[in-house]
Amino acid sequence: MTKKTKIFILMALFVVGLTILAIVKKGENAVLTRDYDDIRNDSVLHVVMEYMSDSYVRVDDTIVGEQYELVQSLSDYLKIPVEIHLENDLTKSIDGLNEGKYDLIARRIPVTTELREDIAFTDNLSLDKQVLVQRIRRDTTSKFISSQLELPDKKIFVVKSSPVLQRLKNLETEIGDTLCIEQMSDYNAEQLVMLVSSGDIDYAVCDYGTASRLTKQYKNIDISTNISFSQLQAWAVRQDAVVLLDTINAWIHYIQKHLIRKTKKRS
Repeated sequence: MTKKTKIFILMALFVVGLTILAIVKKGENAVLTRDYDDIRNDSVLHVVMEYMSDSYVRVDDTIVGEQYELVQSLSDYLKIPVEIHLENDLTKSIDGLNEGKYDLIARRIPVTTELREDIAFTDNLSLDKQVLVQRIRRDTTSKFISSQLELPDKKIFVVKSSPVLQRLKNLETEIGDTLCIEQMSDYNAEQLVMLVSSGDIDYAVCDYGTASRLTKQYKNIDISTNISFSQLQAWAVRQDAVVLLDTINAWIHYIQKHLIRKTKKRS
């Protein structure tokens, strides 16, 4: 075999190797396309939720939570069983959604322009806002914050990968100062409120719905300082799951119509 032939064979093997590598890499990066028909054929809807008392929590042998009840209602409407996955980290939930691990993120997600780049929001399910959680004014162990302008130099705790992070970044621009933000892994919003109440941390930011519910239990908590205006809240699916999105939206309109009818009957 001549030297020229050897070089040609080596170059050919090199090109073949690059081609195989590119094919494998493409396969690794491929995003699973899974829409309503695929879900129905598999007879299972994979839903990821956060572990919180108003979302999904186990009490003795019973699972309770407002969001969980809505998921069960959706399951009945679709006549498709659901498989629940628990994940408090929203970023991980979105990654799992786009990788095909989940079909639906069932939690209150603020509808923002930034998140629209990665997920498709359902129609709105609720309205909420972000608030500062701190101890009441007469508690002198920390400075009481009555204005967003007083936030710089204060350590603010948030749930890791929480949607509130984007709001706090925007707030930095609005007030022209840097905020000291500490992301807490393995904690949910309820647990942050408890940490503020116990004095382990001084300030946290979470949604008003969660904080307001917990003020009934933790009397030394104040949530009067708003961090954001009211925001629409929704669930999310993959951007290419168009039929699933339309189907879930039809269910949302169905339950909202029945809720209005029940309200009229009571009045």
